[in-house]
Amino acid sequence: MTDSDTLRVGDREREQAVAVLHEAVGGGYLDLSEFEERSADVYAARTRGDLRTALADLPGAVSLFPPDPAAAVTVGGPAPGYPAVRGEALDIDWTSVKRRGTWSVPPHLVISGSMGTADLDLRSAIIPPGGCVVEVTASWSTVKLRLAPSTLVRTTELRLGSMSTFKDRAGPPTGPGGAVIDLRGSGNWTSVVLRRD
Repeated sequence: MTDSDTLRVGDREREQAVAVLHEAVGGGYLDLSEFEERSADVYAARTRGDLRTALADLPGAVSLFPPDPAAAVTVGGPAPGYPAVRGEALDIDWTSVKRRGTWSVPPHLVISGSMGTADLDLRSAIIPPGGCVVEVTASWSTVKLRLAPSTLVRTTELRLGSMSTFKDRAGPPTGPGGAVIDLRGSGNWTSVVLRRD
C-alpha cells in the first residue's frame, strides 16, 4: 500500500480499471468468471487501494497506477535491455502541464500519471549536451513534444501499449548537430505527438 491508495476513486477511474480487465480477458490472462468477479470488486471500490487489489497481478495495471513521482523511485523502461535509472518526474495525473520558452530539460524526464496532458515546447529549451531521455509511463493521456528544426528524436525503445497512438508530424531533422532525445516508455491509451511548428 502507498499513500495514494487511500485516495477515493470515482466512476471514471472504475471504468479505466474495467478496461484493464477487458484487456486481460482478451489477452488470455483472465477467464470470464474471474472477469465477472473482479468487475464486481472494481465497481464496489472506494479507494485506489481497492482498485489496486482487484488488478494486482495483471500486466495492464501498471498503466493505471504509475509510479508515485513524489517518492523518487527508481524508474526503468518497459523493455528489457536497458537498465533502470533515476529520473526526474513530471506528474500529469488529472492535469495539464506545459513548458514553454527557455527551460532546462533534465537528463532523464519521466512523464507519469493518468488522464493528463504534457505539452513540452523544446524549441528554446536547454537540453543536456549528451542529449536526454524522455520516458512516458502515463495512461489515458496525451504527450506533445515540439522540436527545434535540428533536434533528432530516437524512438526505438518506445513501446506504446493498448489503444495508444504515435504521430510523428515533425519528420526528420532539417540539419545535423542538433540535440538528441531518446523517447521511450510504455503508455497505454496514450497519444504521443511530435511536431516542429
